[in-house]
Amino acid sequence: MKRLIAVFLFTLMLGPLTGSLTLENESKPNDWFTVDPSERSWHPIGSTFEVPQQLEPSWIYDETPWWERSSLDQNNNYIHDSIELEVEPVGMALSYSDEVNEQHLQVLESLGFEVRDVIEAVNGVMIGLVEPELATTLASLEDVVMVHRYGQVIFYGDVQTQNVKARNSTIYPNGAWDFGVTGKGVNIAMVDTGVDNEHPGLVGKFVAGYDAVCYNPSDPNCVLDGFGIRPTDGTFDPDDGNQHGTACMGMAAATGIEADGSQSEFYGSAPDASLVDVRIGTDAGAGPFENYVLEQEFYESAMNGIQWIIDNKDTAWEGADESLYGIDIISLSWGITSHEGGGSDGTDMHSMILDEAMQAGVVVSVAAGNDGPDNDGLSGMGSSDLSITVGASDDGNTIDRSDDTVASYSSRGPRRDNGDNNPLNELKPEISAPGTNIIQAEGCVTGEACNNFIGQDASGNTYTSRGSGTSYAAPSVSGILALMMEANANLTTAEMKEIIKFTAERKGEANQPDVDPFWNQSFGWGIVDAYEATKLAILLNEQNLNGQIDVFTQVHLNQPTLTNNTSGMDSDMYVIDGFAWNQMGSVNSVEYRIDGGEWMSASFEDTETTLGPLERFQWTIGLDLDKLPSGDVVIEIRGLSDEGQSLPISFVVQGNGFIEASSGLDLDSIIFFGPVIAIIAIALFFVSRTDAPLLLINSSEESVDEALENDYDLSVVIDAELVEHEGK
Repeated sequence: MKRLIAVFLFTLMLGPLTGSLTLENESKPNDWFTVDPSERSWHPIGSTFEVPQQLEPSWIYDETPWWERSSLDQNNNYIHDSIELEVEPVGMALSYSDEVNEQHLQVLESLGFEVRDVIEAVNGVMIGLVEPELATTLASLEDVVMVHRYGQVIFYGDVQTQNVKARNSTIYPNGAWDFGVTGKGVNIAMVDTGVDNEHPGLVGKFVAGYDAVCYNPSDPNCVLDGFGIRPTDGTFDPDDGNQHGTACMGMAAATGIEADGSQSEFYGSAPDASLVDVRIGTDAGAGPFENYVLEQEFYESAMNGIQWIIDNKDTAWEGADESLYGIDIISLSWGITSHEGGGSDGTDMHSMILDEAMQAGVVVSVAAGNDGPDNDGLSGMGSSDLSITVGASDDGNTIDRSDDTVASYSSRGPRRDNGDNNPLNELKPEISAPGTNIIQAEGCVTGEACNNFIGQDASGNTYTSRGSGTSYAAPSVSGILALMMEANANLTTAEMKEIIKFTAERKGEANQPDVDPFWNQSFGWGIVDAYEATKLAILLNEQNLNGQIDVFTQVHLNQPTLTNNTSGMDSDMYVIDGFAWNQMGSVNSVEYRIDGGEWMSASFEDTETTLGPLERFQWTIGLDLDKLPSGDVVIEIRGLSDEGQSLPISFVVQGNGFIEASSGLDLDSIIFFGPVIAIIAIALFFVSRTDAPLLLINSSEESVDEALENDYDLSVVIDAELVEHEGK
């Protein structure tokens, strides 16, 4: 009986040990190895630790009249389909194929219809409630091309701020504002036609201002203003006689407040950012500079205005709180016409002064231009080496970015080659943002009977009309930069630019994949993502990485979104791979860590090939999810160079925690106690063999065969003894 007890104990005690060994052999594929004592991370065997021209959309050339293709009139009878389903009177309006004239109105009145209003901009007439059956009569009138149904009036803002993920939405539940940042304490220099900061959505933002148009007393536009003697200390508050500057500031920082104090939905990206108003354009506008009597004076005033910003980037403004000293961001929604027979190569004076501003610590967001797909490079300023050049996307007036396209007017890159043999600084624009059909903050000049010259202002104005252009995309990015700066005041201008590019949502195929695998001539590195950009800015601050980022070291994942997908694997291995390169030198290593632990090296393909400039190499990491703690596990990845580290990649995987939950004994306990248990069991086994075999004698009347048949386990032991005995 002791033998039985010994065998039973031996089997029982070794069970957990042999079971864990068997499980391990089954769960690890033959083509992976590990140097991690915890066996959480693995690497492929054989690896080492050493280290198209875009087609234009067909609808551009489609000259089919809108009424022939309206989705609201599927049966093409020139009547909104929904009207034909109604039995009660509905509000109706008529569209004409040409300008509405007096004859059109007389015909309507003769038929008993009431002309409620004429909408000249759309060749339309509003006629109020009408019986549905009369729609056919209206559609048959001369020049009528559509009988519309009134829609319901719903007060909501433009989708620009939600599309860029500054503000959250039902489509994108995470927005940058969720981090508690709204641009507070950040000064945006709006360099434009001036800003009517008395507008309800801009009131209280003014910190300082300067009128560069009248910096020169010889300017004839300033003769009536004290011969051009205007203060240069920031105390002058320019007005906007054009509307352009007010609209742009609204897209960067409007609070959405209406004249009656109510809250509208027309927010800018950074609703608490402040204004430094630098006027460089006259009432004639921010269009071609040749509009002005003396062309050179506009060029000079623009240069003077930017120089004033650089000179005052740290100025303690009169009456301002210390948190609002200086200038943080330059927002430029205009360009310089190049006269070299095409676009600029970045060596025009305006491009170079923007480079100086970036190096001085003032980050620049500049419009790419509105020359469309046939532009020969980009104009001046948009060609600046260092600034952030912004192209325009068309959001289709929806928050969802999946259907966003490049705006037809947005200038395409690259800019002209400057001859320095570096192909990277020709990759313009850097980023894109919604710029089409954007609702504007209404300046005084566009308000009814409002005149700045007689002391009136935009304090009673609202948000009106819509405008399009890269002019409207750039200030949205200016606001996002303000969010990032509030989140992390220690970011360098180069880091901000790299974060904007790194976190953008990729759009379009890479046009120069040998130079960069992501850059597209229409979108740049993609559509700006305020949420991800702000999140990464916060991470750099939390990890004390400010000033340590080498923006030329690039480390990227092969998959933009990680999932626990082990399809095709022989085990629970979670494979993370990607590629890396350095734009100006070498990557010394690619490392990763798990839940803030020690940094470990990724593995690389074992090759003796020397990589050329901008060539990329692959890196790989395998994770055993069973060995990771149950729940969220943070994985971080970085690349190191002589100049610092890449922007970090951080994401969460779901650990299984099977090893921890499978037994009360952990792996170390099994390794320690297993041999001890085995020795004790073996000793008991051999001690039991010294007992007399009389214990095996049947004390009953049963035969031995009958006893063995009734006790199978006992028969196995006896057979084993007999075999052992016979083998001696």
